[in-house]
Amino acid sequence: MTLLRVLPLLLLLIASISKADAETMPFSPFIANYRGEANGMSVSDLGSRKLISLGQERYRIEYKAKAMIYSLEETSDFLWENGSPKPLSYDSSRGTFLKKRENKIRFDWSSGQGSYVHKKKKGVFALSEGMQDPLTSTLLLALEVQAGKSTIHFKEAKGDDQEMRTFTLLGTPEIETDSGKIKTYHLKRLHDDAKRHTEIWLHYEYPFIPVKVEQTDDGDHFLLELTRLTLN
Repeated sequence: MTLLRVLPLLLLLIASISKADAETMPFSPFIANYRGEANGMSVSDLGSRKLISLGQERYRIEYKAKAMIYSLEETSDFLWENGSPKPLSYDSSRGTFLKKRENKIRFDWSSGQGSYVHKKKKGVFALSEGMQDPLTSTLLLALEVQAGKSTIHFKEAKGDDQEMRTFTLLGTPEIETDSGKIKTYHLKRLHDDAKRHTEIWLHYEYPFIPVKVEQTDDGDHFLLELTRLTLN
């Protein structure tokens, strides 16, 4: 399999996981940088993930990645309400300069209805309590592991689909990274497809930040690893 073919899947691994900086928002604004590998081929500066405050309990997660001619950009705006993230909008653009694929999700909590634009498809769906988007889901995962849960369930809206995600906690090991030794929460995602395997290591002190992700998808192996972390 060529590097160009597997790079899109590798870029999606971030896209997507404390210390208090406000009473109701337990996560610090940050910038995290990552390296990646796809079937043994390495990308030393794959991309960055950022959490910023927009004021009035409104926040944004941004993720940008680029490798060769393929690029990925994701943005999620959300509220922090009743102790958890409440997504408002999610936008993603991925592909090459020749062809881009854009996805949009909007969450209208007052009407209980969400809307999406996925490739050339448009539609609506019913919102459910606690539903997340592909970026805010990492914040909810961080909350649950901090609360001591060993099995975590949540629903995620993604494109024209809504899927229940399930993770189980395997332990809290200290792992070696390019940033040195870091204690982590080690979780495994439970897939229905036996050909898929996903493990994620979240920073123990800042669990909203993924330190390492390993995934096998139909025989292809991907690795994502933190190289630099800046907390604001």
